[in-house]
Amino acid sequence: YFNMGIGLHGAYKIPNYPASHGCVRMSTPAMDYIWSADLAPMGMKIWVHSTPPAA
Repeated sequence: YFNMGIGLHGAYKIPNYPASHGCVRMSTPAMDYIWSADLAPMGMKIWVHSTPPAA
């Protein structure tokens, strides 16, 4: 699930501020569900869009 150092992965602690260098971090239970339900099979393109933080 990594592509040139950028990955889609679960984490037990997710900060409430931007802290990534490119990875998509989500809760471990959410990531477990995505893998078990085959919602993000290997090779699937994932597009990441960002918006500025709310003021």
